[in-house]
Amino acid sequence: MLRRFDLATVGMALLCLMTACSAGTGDDSGIQAGEVCEKFARDPSVEAALTKITGTDRFSDHRSEPKEALATLRASDGEVGAFETRGVPNCLLQPATGGDQLVGIYVREAVVILKANSESEKTSTYYRTGASAASEDRVASIYFHCRMANPKKNIIVNTRLERESKVKLSGKEAADNQMIVANAAAQNVAQQLGCQGTGLTAGTPKAVSGVYGPH
Repeated sequence: MLRRFDLATVGMALLCLMTACSAGTGDDSGIQAGEVCEKFARDPSVEAALTKITGTDRFSDHRSEPKEALATLRASDGEVGAFETRGVPNCLLQPATGGDQLVGIYVREAVVILKANSESEKTSTYYRTGASAASEDRVASIYFHCRMANPKKNIIVNTRLERESKVKLSGKEAADNQMIVANAAAQNVAQQLGCQGTGLTAGTPKAVSGVYGPH
């Protein structure tokens, strides 16, 4: 009787291995929000914002090019060609199970800083971080100064977030959370470049003008 029970137990264990019935599959696939793209979203507030604008907390980031993004900024020459206008994909996030891109964060050198004006404030919300920062429907953009020591140069960096997700959010909720994520990504890039004088806000950027700014 005991031998029969042992055989049944071994058989069940083998069946479990063959059918992948152990824990760790399904919902545990992919990378957690706080671990993607050099762990730029490891702060709980940023992780929560990234989850909110994408509708998931598990991702694939295999199409990201963080090393190329940093190398391009270090090699910046004060001029922006046509092929540089969008920037290098510092972080591209897809669902863990595959499918369309959810969020893309691009970085590039800029030669001018686009600041708030009476027209842009009709569609965008501006925030206090960097030299200029704005968020609108599915897009957030931050400009900041970067004074590097190696190589020794001063450049303007533009970090741009593009949200492809169909997650339903209120306008203010989307604008605020997009800016939280974009600001964290900009800080991560600035830190790796050794930038000084960025003016980037350490915490959550505050809305100062535009659609959801104070009136």
